[in-house]
Amino acid sequence: MEPRRFVACLFALSLLVTSHQVVGQSATPELTTLDSHFPMQVPASKQAIETQNEHVRTMLRLANGLIPMPGLADPQPTIYGRREMDGYSIEKIYFESLPGFYVTGNLYRPAGATDAAPIVLSAHGHWTDGRFYDAGDKAARAAIAMGAERFESAAHNVIQARCVQFARMGCVVLNWDMVGHADSQQISIDRIHGFRTQPAEIENTADGWLLFSPQAESHLQSPMGLQTINTLQAVRVAQMLPGVDASRIAMTGASGGGTQTFVAAAIQPAITAAFPAVMVSTGMQGGCTCENACYLRIDGGNIHIASCIAPRWLGMTAADDWTRTMPTDGFPELQRVYELFGAKNRVSLAPAVHFRHNYNHVSRVACYAMLNKAFGLGLEEPILESDFQRLTAEELTVWDDQHPAPPAGLDFERKLLKDWHQSTQRKLQRSLALAEDKGAEFRDVAGPAVEAMVGYRADEAVSKAEFDLASKQEVDGSLVMTGDLTSAGDADKLPVYFNYPDQWNGNVTLVADVGGIAAVEKRLADPESEYAKLLASGTCIATCDLPAAQGDEAGTKQKLVRQDRLAACFTYGYNRALLLRRAKSLLALAQFMRNHERTPKQIQMDGLGEAGPIVAVAGAVAGPLVDGCRIERGDFRFQEVANIADANFVPGGARYLDLPGILALHAPRPLEVHGGAKGAFSATEAQYGKMGALGSLSFAEDKSAAGQ
Repeated sequence: MEPRRFVACLFALSLLVTSHQVVGQSATPELTTLDSHFPMQVPASKQAIETQNEHVRTMLRLANGLIPMPGLADPQPTIYGRREMDGYSIEKIYFESLPGFYVTGNLYRPAGATDAAPIVLSAHGHWTDGRFYDAGDKAARAAIAMGAERFESAAHNVIQARCVQFARMGCVVLNWDMVGHADSQQISIDRIHGFRTQPAEIENTADGWLLFSPQAESHLQSPMGLQTINTLQAVRVAQMLPGVDASRIAMTGASGGGTQTFVAAAIQPAITAAFPAVMVSTGMQGGCTCENACYLRIDGGNIHIASCIAPRWLGMTAADDWTRTMPTDGFPELQRVYELFGAKNRVSLAPAVHFRHNYNHVSRVACYAMLNKAFGLGLEEPILESDFQRLTAEELTVWDDQHPAPPAGLDFERKLLKDWHQSTQRKLQRSLALAEDKGAEFRDVAGPAVEAMVGYRADEAVSKAEFDLASKQEVDGSLVMTGDLTSAGDADKLPVYFNYPDQWNGNVTLVADVGGIAAVEKRLADPESEYAKLLASGTCIATCDLPAAQGDEAGTKQKLVRQDRLAACFTYGYNRALLLRRAKSLLALAQFMRNHERTPKQIQMDGLGEAGPIVAVAGAVAGPLVDGCRIERGDFRFQEVANIADANFVPGGARYLDLPGILALHAPRPLEVHGGAKGAFSATEAQYGKMGALGSLSFAEDKSAAGQ
């Protein structure tokens, strides 16, 4: 018999990079890395690009640990040490970002300004020592000789050069340190930017956990998140500074500073002009741990992030690095995005591919021109730099006897992460305590975050899927079908199994078991098992082979992108975790059945054994797709997963009150939880209670949801 082909509607969050699309399959697809290709297909309408951009912003907020926003410090700045220079002044500044965590830098002001001035936020990037950078005599003279710089002062410190010029153009400038550079030493450069691995015995102790630990990642705490929070706090400082026009805030930076720039501008609409140099491209996405975070580039790369800045001003440069192809691959797409907004004149690219990775005078002139137009400065172009007095590290540093440096080191890092974590958990707990919102606040905060983690929204537009029938036979009064489910445009296949009793009652139990189809068939072969009895009573039994763990022969570990640098961001910043892919596979199967010609009356999803947490996550985002869930392993907690390669490791899995919080998102649908200590599900019970659905929630101390 020729295999029959069924076509049905299947969910698919429209992935922005087609090579990243992950629907259920039995084998692990090739992992995406920071060196993969990240092209953007521009939607046909302004409405479509706005929808795409909002999804990218959600992923950015998720990746940076901003859903919900942690408890921030009041960033009232300390400003002192004013020095009058030629056409500008320079001061020292520091302020709190998270409580106890300080942002340090310098503040440049134009001389003689009487009106409120625009402000430029200047992120320095990976130049050695940041604000204190000195290229040295040899490199400085070489830069002048090749036409990259005009003056030795600028050639020695390109960061000071642009700050001075912005001030001479009439702008206030805030130039602050990346974490681990210059005065920002509370967490060292080796930890933030050079991390490779750390002993398990120190990364999580009774005093708290460190960055890069499985626990930090399970709460979405990362170096990039810290730096993004610092940047957003810098925007707040810019808005409160006297003499600043808060409607004209620009940001620029190169390399890692370019990443900071386009990420912050995509998130924060108060940044009205952005100039990320030598970073936006479809190629290498950022090689430092400070430029990567779990979930950051799963559904699109740096071009997609930059498109979120439209229709605000956006300028970029290209050099002899990963940005060299921007004129033909990346920039035309951004131009089309800006055309959709009627703002094509607001996006620009200055390619200077005869220079290597840089933010030299040639590139800076392009930035000056963009700001001149964006802020109506009225200066004659080209705007060229003039020489300036370069200040030394000793003259720029903010710490002295009157302004002592704050605590630093691993003990400080543990305390910072503990306070950061507790502030987020308090917000979520408070949302559950609201008496009259019927669960809306917790659902509105945690729901979209978990949907973004999985890559599924119940209200998303659907695309087609195909079912290739492999076998179809009558077995003991049932119609048994097997085959492969494939989403449109995706070659990966999900092996599936359907067992329809001849007297089908319209109900479906979708059984998830990490043992796959074979394990469920074994249960059905036992006439005393619950599923055999369900089948006999007229319920259809469906299952699938879940995506496999291919990090080891035992199938207990996920495959990592890098073994030399065990930072989760290098893998899970570009690929969804295995448990999430498995959850999405179950949703694919449920969606197929919902839209099949044999339309079910109701679908229940059961998670057996290690599949319990998988069904917990799938059910949290399923919406009306699933009518109820039963799960085993109620005692499982994401925070207790001790290895980023573990098959059950999920970035952010613990952030939303761990498994009890994820189960709370099932409310008000029926939920039966097996295993776990009594009283360990207060978040779940609180949400069900607020929605008037406590009768739909049940717990069993026995760990088995079904007969063996």
